[in-house]
Amino acid sequence: MDLAKSLRLGIARGQIALGAIALRAGIDVGMVEGPPFTLGAGPRPEFDEFLEPGRSSLIDYRLDLPKHEFLSYLVHTRHYLVHGTAAPDLDEVRPMPATDYEARTLEAVFATSDGIWPLFFATLDRPRAGSLWNGCYHLRRGSVVHRYYFFFTEADPRDEVIWRDGTIYVLPREPFARTWIPNEWVSPQPVRAVAKLLVSPSDFPFKQRVKKFDATLSLLGNLRRFSK
Repeated sequence: MDLAKSLRLGIARGQIALGAIALRAGIDVGMVEGPPFTLGAGPRPEFDEFLEPGRSSLIDYRLDLPKHEFLSYLVHTRHYLVHGTAAPDLDEVRPMPATDYEARTLEAVFATSDGIWPLFFATLDRPRAGSLWNGCYHLRRGSVVHRYYFFFTEADPRDEVIWRDGTIYVLPREPFARTWIPNEWVSPQPVRAVAKLLVSPSDFPFKQRVKKFDATLSLLGNLRRFSK
């Protein structure tokens, strides 16, 4: 990695670390808080039945509860990971190259231990949306997980043409490993999906909060815009 990329990566890591410290201190860092999740609340039979042996891998979701609530239960209570994409017909999720913060390029299966974040990736038409800037922090206080997010696109998110239906793949935690980015997990090898859930832009609870990234500002400058 050249010096410029190393510097960008170091700055990104520093910003993430400072953001975590600020959130713990109760300082507004420009992120939006999602619905909290209470750990140890017990099983949810209406959710568990979707993953019972013998059920179709395509989840026939007809509950009145938001899909992100179901996905949050899967990651926090059942300890699965989830992956969002436009592709609806995968039996296994295969490694793909991705670049973070214009510095780290990694070919892997990317997944997350958050139930809302992957909806952003699943419901965007990536070629039309352009580059993405986004993040997710978890802050645990007692048995409650507080979840914070930011979402930017290169294209104007008010243009409906950049949004589309997509799919969330439910994945086992093995063989994933955490990265330095909060709530991001990667696997160097293909991972067979346990189940998949079809989603639409209306399932993403922060669709109306997504903003167009201002390239004249730093990420921190854009975050100040995001919370307003």
